[in-house]
Amino acid sequence: MGKYFHALLLICSGSCFLISPLMAGDVWNDVVMVREDTSVTLSCFDSPPTTSVLVTWKMMSAREDRWSYLLSANCIDGQTDGRSSRVFGGRTFGISADASLIFRAAAAAQGHYSCVIEQDDKKLQERIVLLGLIKLSVTPTPPVTVDSTVRLAAQVSPSSVAAWGTWVSPSGEQLHTEISHGTGSLLSKLPRVTSKDNGVYTCRIRVHGNSGTSVSEHRVNVTVSVKAVFSFTDVTHVVPRSLAALSHSLVTLTCPPVLGDYVLLYWEYPDSKGMELIFQFDRWRRSYTNQTKPHLHLIDPASLAAAGNFSFLLSPSLKDGGLYLCKVFLDDNAFNQANRLSVLHGYTKSSHTALDLSCMYSERSQVKAVKWSYVQDPRRFLQSTAVLGRITTSVVLPVTPETAGQYACTLYLKNGKSVQYMYTVTMASIDPTFSPGPALPPAGDVSFSAFLTLPPAGDVSAFSYVSTFSFLLFLIPLIAVAVGVLLWRQGYCLTRRSVEQSLSHHSGEVENIYENPDDLRQVIEMHSTSFSPSIWQFLLLPPAVLLNLFLLPLLSFIVSLSLSLLVVLS
Repeated sequence: MGKYFHALLLICSGSCFLISPLMAGDVWNDVVMVREDTSVTLSCFDSPPTTSVLVTWKMMSAREDRWSYLLSANCIDGQTDGRSSRVFGGRTFGISADASLIFRAAAAAQGHYSCVIEQDDKKLQERIVLLGLIKLSVTPTPPVTVDSTVRLAAQVSPSSVAAWGTWVSPSGEQLHTEISHGTGSLLSKLPRVTSKDNGVYTCRIRVHGNSGTSVSEHRVNVTVSVKAVFSFTDVTHVVPRSLAALSHSLVTLTCPPVLGDYVLLYWEYPDSKGMELIFQFDRWRRSYTNQTKPHLHLIDPASLAAAGNFSFLLSPSLKDGGLYLCKVFLDDNAFNQANRLSVLHGYTKSSHTALDLSCMYSERSQVKAVKWSYVQDPRRFLQSTAVLGRITTSVVLPVTPETAGQYACTLYLKNGKSVQYMYTVTMASIDPTFSPGPALPPAGDVSFSAFLTLPPAGDVSAFSYVSTFSFLLFLIPLIAVAVGVLLWRQGYCLTRRSVEQSLSHHSGEVENIYENPDDLRQVIEMHSTSFSPSIWQFLLLPPAVLLNLFLLPLLSFIVSLSLSLLVVLS
């Protein structure tokens, strides 16, 4: 007995089951995949028989449940006694010299084909082949215009034939392909084509069965005409949205509810007319570009965006307000949706007398009003100052129980929506903190201490500068007093007049005292050796001496103390 092929055909769609009881008989089924409306050749045996046998071909179409006779021929040493043909069902079938069945694979040719080998009215072998058809299409018909969307579609029947499939680019790169096992379709798209997309594209399918070639490849040619650019004429505008959000919060920018091929997001600057492309994503090519905003991204790009459901998440700063226009494209149709966003940003600034609470906002064209309010008593009137895009209210320092609490800056849109910035004013966080400064060492029974206002945390350099400068201003008058007292005790504060009076008293004359130099030298030597001032001599000193010794250092001390206090307070 010759070589036998034992198998049964399984179709898997969630579960596996036998295709038909007519296929029983311990015969394997091979699967042959051919392109629709092309010529197909089905072999009867792998190795030709060495004896004389009768080869008979039969067919069972996909819509029938019984076999129909097609052709038969005698085969000696693997060669038939001549080519023969027959017309069946409006189609012509022929048998080749090696007993293979030749015909054209029309849509009605799908089905099962049986080759029976007999010898002396005894069945030696039967081979059953399942013929699958694939229909390829390119839409629009090439040549296609620039910026249009090309659809590469493959339809496999029966759908259970294909185990796996994909489209491959001219460079050999696998394209994203969507497979519908229920209908047996394989779809890939080339959005916004350019001249770089010219070439031959291959549909590669792995089929079930035991044939020598488990992967079937079929090719189409795509040409792009650069003489014309595609223009979308069918544009659908979705109802626009007005949004308001706090700075650095998460905002959802919605796009049209369409499972599109690709999305473009444009941004119009706040309160201006300049628009730019900031984000684009092509779900078929799996490519995206984010031009300007790193804090902008697609919602769930792995699943939702991959299926064409586009929306964005934005964490905006104040300058990120404005108009966001989302454009979704599906084949030759475009869908637009606008999101106009106003961003509210709050901040504080404190001085020695007040705490300023400010709010800034963008995209003023859709803002109806912005105001500050005291949450604990909304009826309390708060004095505010407003300029273009900013409003400020002040809390007098120090904070009292009446002014402490929550303050709210509320932005109202013209469509009735609002957003609120909250700030809590507490007495502990605003009141200044005092600590004792360095005390001067005691002098006699006099003690001195100072209190300095501590600077804010982080302002160490400014505090060091103030402390050093204050110490120098205190030190200058003390040095002046010390020098004055020292000079007085050493006798260097004698005025010219005191010398003249001493010389006159010593000589008992009131004439010219400079006529005798020896007298002058004698008086000076006497003063330098015997001068020992007392407190009474100090009080009897002339006014000029008292001015040098006391009044000038005192004035210097007062001025230095005033300057030091001003520096500390500032």
